[in-house]
Amino acid sequence: MKVGLLSLSFRLYGIESIKQRRSIVKHLINVVHQQGTAYGVCEVSPSPDLRCVHLRVSHLSDDRQFTDSALTRCQRSLERGQGYELEDSSMEIL
Repeated sequence: MKVGLLSLSFRLYGIESIKQRRSIVKHLINVVHQQGTAYGVCEVSPSPDLRCVHLRVSHLSDDRQFTDSALTRCQRSLERGQGYELEDSSMEIL
């Protein structure tokens, strides 16, 4: 089994409350969950800055190349949306 880990850092725009921030984080998590059951996602190292979000996405597969392409597709689906944009990402396959 291969496990892929994708670390994503987002910058949020127009955020004035924790409620607005949480709404965007829930949206991002839902986008990942819609990719399929082989994905897991969580928020890591919560920042006191309302405009920063760090997510880690995992993918489980038997094939290293499939895991790599699946996480790349997931990253592309999250790159930009209403109120946020991807600032940084890194991927590793274990």
